[in-house]
Amino acid sequence: MKHPVILDACTIINLLRIDEEDEFLFKSLMSLDLNIASIVYEEVNDNIKKNSLSDEQKKYIEQVIPLFLPFSRQNNDIIKDISQEFFDKLCGFSNHNKRHNGELLSSALSLCISREKNSKVYFYTDDFPAKKQFAPYFLYQQIGAIGDSVDLLLFLYWAKSDFNEKHLKKCLQDLKSEYNIPLKQLVSKIQIKKDSFSKKDKTDKKLIENMDKILHGYLQSNSQLMIEGVSFFNESSKYPEIKRIIKQFPDMDKECLLSNKVQYVINSLSSYNIFKIA
Repeated sequence: MKHPVILDACTIINLLRIDEEDEFLFKSLMSLDLNIASIVYEEVNDNIKKNSLSDEQKKYIEQVIPLFLPFSRQNNDIIKDISQEFFDKLCGFSNHNKRHNGELLSSALSLCISREKNSKVYFYTDDFPAKKQFAPYFLYQQIGAIGDSVDLLLFLYWAKSDFNEKHLKKCLQDLKSEYNIPLKQLVSKIQIKKDSFSKKDKTDKKLIENMDKILHGYLQSNSQLMIEGVSFFNESSKYPEIKRIIKQFPDMDKECLLSNKVQYVINSLSSYNIFKIA
């Protein structure tokens, strides 16, 4: 259980937001060979103010996040340890032209840790575009693997003797419920908007078709259908009111994909257990 683990801000937040009074998930994370970039620590503190978290969740995360500090490495030290040249090549290979962020520095830290410990590492992030962006570099450099919160829960389940299947399923259900909060809010606003349409609006086939993609995609747990509807309105200048609604939920794509992945795992568990040694 001591292979190196690198955590991104969204994964830390998503696991801590479903933790219970016994702090089981927090203690499980602390038992890992944990590594985080200092920018990730900063992003957790910034993001808990923006995420759709309850006051209780925010208070808990604010309380325990300082305990992650001993596992952090300064951003400048990460770049220095792999050299500015290799850091620039990482950015070039991954087509990263934006400002430095948690996913970029975590990928650099993963490279550094893999070489220092002569070991494959596991980087967990719930940012699907970042996974797609950096996965080829991980493969090329033979760093390790990139997973998400669902993958981390599955690993903790088979690696910890006190993590039983009932608890795993509850964690997955809780995670899905958290992902569904903003999705449900978006769908509710889209439905209200559709119900207020005039007769003229209802004759706009493209408008109705893509609103229905969002509504039906949510009801059918079809992330692709939902994302198609959202993408249509984001790319069109014809429906500014609906675009404004969608912009209130900037992480919709990520939450939709994660929610579907959780449901897939839950469904699979009913037929195929995750093997663990008792």
